[in-house]
Amino acid sequence: MDIMPELDIVLDYLIPERPGHALAQKYIRPDESSARIWIAASTIDRLYTETMAEGEKRNTNRAELAAAFSAFMSQVSILTVTAQSARDIVSFEHIAGDLAFRNFKRVAPNGIVLTSGDGPGRYPDSVSLMQFAAGEPLRESPSVPMLDLKEEYRYMLEDIDDSVLQGIADTRYILGPAVTALEKRIGEYLGVRHCVGASSGTDALVIALRALAIMRKGEEYFSRNDEIITTPLTFTATGDAILRAGATPVFVDIDPGTFNMDPSKIKDYLIKNPDSVVGIIPVHLYGQACPMDDIMALSSERGLFVLEDVAQAFGGSFHGKKLGSIGTGGAFSFFPSKNLGSFGDGGMIASNDDAFAELARMLTKHGGKDKYNVDHIGYNARLDTLQAAVVLAKMKYVDLFNNRRQELAGQYRDGLQGIEGLVLPAADEGHVFHQYTVRVLNGRRDGLQTYLQSQGIGSMIYYPLPLHKMKVFANRMKLPESVLQAETACAEVLSLPIEPLQSREATDSVIRSVRNFFKGSASC
Repeated sequence: MDIMPELDIVLDYLIPERPGHALAQKYIRPDESSARIWIAASTIDRLYTETMAEGEKRNTNRAELAAAFSAFMSQVSILTVTAQSARDIVSFEHIAGDLAFRNFKRVAPNGIVLTSGDGPGRYPDSVSLMQFAAGEPLRESPSVPMLDLKEEYRYMLEDIDDSVLQGIADTRYILGPAVTALEKRIGEYLGVRHCVGASSGTDALVIALRALAIMRKGEEYFSRNDEIITTPLTFTATGDAILRAGATPVFVDIDPGTFNMDPSKIKDYLIKNPDSVVGIIPVHLYGQACPMDDIMALSSERGLFVLEDVAQAFGGSFHGKKLGSIGTGGAFSFFPSKNLGSFGDGGMIASNDDAFAELARMLTKHGGKDKYNVDHIGYNARLDTLQAAVVLAKMKYVDLFNNRRQELAGQYRDGLQGIEGLVLPAADEGHVFHQYTVRVLNGRRDGLQTYLQSQGIGSMIYYPLPLHKMKVFANRMKLPESVLQAETACAEVLSLPIEPLQSREATDSVIRSVRNFFKGSASC
């Protein structure tokens, strides 16, 4: 819940001698996660001045009051006030209040303005502290969305607004300072020497494969005779990138316990086709690491490259190593829904290979170090500076949010275990749960999704169709044997909400609904 208290309530909270102090102390708790307290930046000077004046009038210890004010401001969220909003209300009677209200509603349209009177105040959606204390109206939505980017933005607003506004004011919009800073920051985080920003996760895959073709073949593209092994249970971009790099995708089956590629299937294909395969693209699906020790051993034996698709697993790890730092290179996506997302498209290529990283950087900039004399067939695929500014601000929270995802996964595991016909995902160390994906057996997946929707609970099917059944891959792929496990997974998987700011109460609501569905199904 988002709350903006009026001035008198803040004074009540800060000054013990005021009559409303006890009530304000009880219900205005900026250190609690149940409510986020907002203060408009435009009101801080007045708030401080009136706090100190009121404290002096009531003989409150000035040093103690100043310390209390400082502590309060360190815990609240400070609302950015735009210049245009100030210009729009400049002729209004209550300039400070109207300006704060307008900007509060911009970022928290369902937020509550808390007043000190005994009834609603002058603003829509205002509630007196007495009404709030009586429990009315607590207008939190009963729904549980799959993703709440508005809530994430509110949580990180101060960092994001500052970073983006700095980038706008700097005016270096193409390959500006934020891009360089983000590449350095992510490189340090992953423990790799090089990171190269890209315009999307898809372009990161394509450019990485193109760089590998140039390095390994001395040619701009792979050929149709060059085969790259990957999984059919992934987003289209993984297989499409292989086609766009000129090679042929080989789809092998998955391990039903992890949804990731089964190394034994990779090995079987390599034994039968020792000369045609040039590389492997393991996809760390749903935030779960592939068995990279087995995959790296297979690649090492045969001199294959390994390009990790880490689009869904930023911050994940395998045996203590960050995903994306283990293979020849790693490709990341900053699509808004990812564990580390931008406000649009963006991506990153990571590697410890100097030559690979240099080629990748050239390809993002039309194919050369000198844009007026290029070396290769390149792309205009640079990471946008303002998107980099967003991601750079959000890096501060990525481990916190991943830890929160793991906590929610544990809550799901405790609450959903033991349900017949429901298979829970693996809980391996390093899993960062981009999705919490269960298997619903006996043909009841779609029924469960429909029931959850009726309860206001979001869910998604990732993915309803394996890649080898898509038209784009017809006559352009190899399917060495049955991929029954992947096909079965597409008919059974369902991802439940695991938004990092999702409350325990909301997660309990999902658990109850899932249990009620299976209980009702069993009694039918």
